[in-house]
Amino acid sequence: MMNIFIKLAKSFLYAFRGIAYTVKTQRNMRLHITAAGVVLWLSGFYGFSEAEYALVILTISFVIVCEIINTSVEAAVDMISQDKSRLAKIAKDTAAGAVLISALASVCVAVFLFWDTEVFNEIIIYFNSEPVRYLIPVLYVFLAAIFIFGTKDKKD
Repeated sequence: MMNIFIKLAKSFLYAFRGIAYTVKTQRNMRLHITAAGVVLWLSGFYGFSEAEYALVILTISFVIVCEIINTSVEAAVDMISQDKSRLAKIAKDTAAGAVLISALASVCVAVFLFWDTEVFNEIIIYFNSEPVRYLIPVLYVFLAAIFIFGTKDKKD
């Protein structure tokens, strides 16, 4: 019985390693995570229903999952095909296309959920009421730039 739990724990460990590898080596993954942070923070201004929050979480997850799958396709293709190959290029390009479609879909969801001029005004009032609050997005952008661009992408 203990062997089952050890196998389960190892499977979670392998999954977390895969996620960590993608974050460590893929600039676009770091960009997606940074954008997700902004979306989750902004969603606090909107008073979303549970269904709307579920849609936000599913949309973020969809983009991140596509990026992880894209990374695994690229790694598998690189392992199998050392030479430039038309089929290898197709595999890589179509996997990247899946990420692009998921990211564009997430922008559409964001427009539907977040485009509300009244809330935009509330956000401006929130920042203008205490100008020191402007430091939050400035600091976030600074830290995001370090997170996204500060690490050189590397492949094992």
